Amino acid sequence: MRSAVLLLSLLAAATAAATPTFVLQDRKGDDHGAGDLIYPNRDDLQKGDLDLVSFSAEPAKGGTLFKVEFARPIRDPRGVVTQVGQIPMDRLARNGFYTFNIDVYIDTDRVAGSGKLHSVPGRGVEIDRQYAWEKAVVLTPRPEVAASMLENQLLLAAEADIKAREGRVSKYRLEYLAGELKEETDSLYFFPARARVSGRTVEFLVPEEFLAGPPSQSWAYTVIVTGADLEQAGPPLSGPRRRAPMMTMGVALGITYDSFGIRSDVDSGVPPVVDLLAPGEGVQEAALNSYDVVTPRYAAIPGVAPDGKPAVTPEGEALSAEDARRIEAVTQGGSAPVPAAGATRPPAPAAASGAAAPRTVAQRLRELNQLLEDGLITAEEHADLRRKILAEL
Repeated sequence: MRSAVLLLSLLAAATAAATPTFVLQDRKGDDHGAGDLIYPNRDDLQKGDLDLVSFSAEPAKGGTLFKVEFARPIRDPRGVVTQVGQIPMDRLARNGFYTFNIDVYIDTDRVAGSGKLHSVPGRGVEIDRQYAWEKAVVLTPRPEVAASMLENQLLLAAEADIKAREGRVSKYRLEYLAGELKEETDSLYFFPARARVSGRTVEFLVPEEFLAGPPSQSWAYTVIVTGADLEQAGPPLSGPRRRAPMMTMGVALGITYDSFGIRSDVDSGVPPVVDLLAPGEGVQEAALNSYDVVTPRYAAIPGVAPDGKPAVTPEGEALSAEDARRIEAVTQGGSAPVPAAGATRPPAPAAASGAAAPRTVAQRLRELNQLLEDGLITAEEHADLRRKILAEL
């Protein structure tokens, strides 16, 4: 309770006029995900509601004040009830909004591959390795529940990994593991417990001790908007398959009340991401279409660096397009080119484009070792990629 009161007082103090460290703009009218998402059939969630138009940050008393602006006024939960149980929505969502989640993945070192690539469960995407993140801020209508869901999901994954390698996991080891994961998630993720809504803008304060410094134009920011499903309950993997975890509104065929719709000719594996901060026209659609349900491979989402500088290799050199292609070929097992900024479509499959046949596992492992020797990937990334390649055998 004391921490919540402290965050509220800090947020109030932070609203004094200040000069933003940066303001990043996003295109209007692109709240259609990979290009085909259709808003649900409901009055309180309509086209434009989740259309991100700007993202900014500024130093404030006690931390960093982030602001996100949408194309339309943010829906007020007061006077709205849940579909199941008819519970007043403002009993669940107490921060002045209830229709969206906003994820902000922050790359503070700008070293390609140095950091985390996964997003929180339910988003159906990962972060492009050139924007691998060190800190994640997740703004959601029910932060305590979301944080608990994340911890449960990570514990389930860790338990499954140990069982796969060792055959069993003891109760005491599981309890120790839960404590370790709690400490790790607290250092990596922040779920703002207080936010302030004004018209089309929501602002939230991230404490200075979490980011370990003021916002910087040299950092990169990957910002993702998804629809919020507040009535989602139970363990992260329970419920209908189409209902994604972490209170993310999922994707379903046709137009429904509680999911974003897709046409019958659209792949059902399309991510439920409605909008993201994209560096140019067509980048959002290309990125969200870059998934592969067979491999499987998540769509890789780019970030934006306010200073416009590219990521560097672990050796400190600028990452060239050719180096990026080499890493992409090893990671994905083919030789498809990396899409250029502004591309409107993902790379064509090798068979369709006439490119060389996919590389064998042995070839990819040799090239992976060469990438490490050339200083293009970190030792941690080398070990992670090696595990993934060997898992395909």
